[in-house]
Amino acid sequence: MPIRSYQPGDELAQARIYNQAAGSLPAFKPATPEEVGRRYAGDPDSGSRFYALEEGGIVGYAVFGSNGRVSYPWCLPGAETWREPLLETVLAAMRERGLAVAWAAYRADWSPVLDFFHQHEFAPTRRMINYVADVSRLPARSQLPQDWVIEPLKPEELPQLIELAPALFPARDAAAIARFYRDHPFHDFSQSLVALKDAGSGEIRGIGLLVLDDRFADPTKIDAAMPCFRLGALGTESERHKRVNGLFSAVFTNASEGELLLSWLVGTRARQAGVTQIAAQAPSDPPALCDWYDRFFQRQGSFPIVSRRLVP
Repeated sequence: MPIRSYQPGDELAQARIYNQAAGSLPAFKPATPEEVGRRYAGDPDSGSRFYALEEGGIVGYAVFGSNGRVSYPWCLPGAETWREPLLETVLAAMRERGLAVAWAAYRADWSPVLDFFHQHEFAPTRRMINYVADVSRLPARSQLPQDWVIEPLKPEELPQLIELAPALFPARDAAAIARFYRDHPFHDFSQSLVALKDAGSGEIRGIGLLVLDDRFADPTKIDAAMPCFRLGALGTESERHKRVNGLFSAVFTNASEGELLLSWLVGTRARQAGVTQIAAQAPSDPPALCDWYDRFFQRQGSFPIVSRRLVP
């Protein structure tokens, strides 16, 4: 069988192939079998990982996730002819599961990887833009105008995220979003998520969060061009995440209400926690949201997302 699904122990070959195939690309960081194993530790699905064989040895691999994300088909030097068969095997398996879209995210300067996807009907979809801001330069308030109140977001109010910013949540899976924020193993979102409400009617006009945990990464010391989704960035709940200390995200009905959320979270939480920088991440396709972040944050870097429809 020239292409087979995962078997225990394939982590060693996967790390070796990746390191040899990607080692010359910009900002390359080598993988270890232990890291590969941890990545899939909570995913028993062996049918989403495929390996190409020659003379009994693994010479290439490609994988996909339940959210539609696919890997580049990494192959050892001299075994590049396996790239197309590996990709087609992955896409066929995704179609069998009813997945409608395949997508990939890699560094913008990994041109050979992105060129391969472009040549195989993947089109640029959006960029994920990473931001950072000096807390001392941000608006801060501890008191709100009398017409407004901010309080912890109740679990039953989580579906309001989708209603406030449907473009960020194309799947609109309220139950999955609720599970993410209720059961996350690395952060207690019950205190991080807050709702901005009209004091008279109780209507939610915005939802924001600020992830504060000094165990997480300093946003000024990570590579903002790496294709890493940041924990807490609204709309990225189905992805694997980089945990970043001081990650802010918000959805709101208008820009002034977004500023109220930002200034209150800075004034009551960020400064009290002693963080000097806060970060953010937003997709490029809601341009008004990016314009809002550009008012308060500086762009650090970004990475592209390319996608291909699997069904008509």
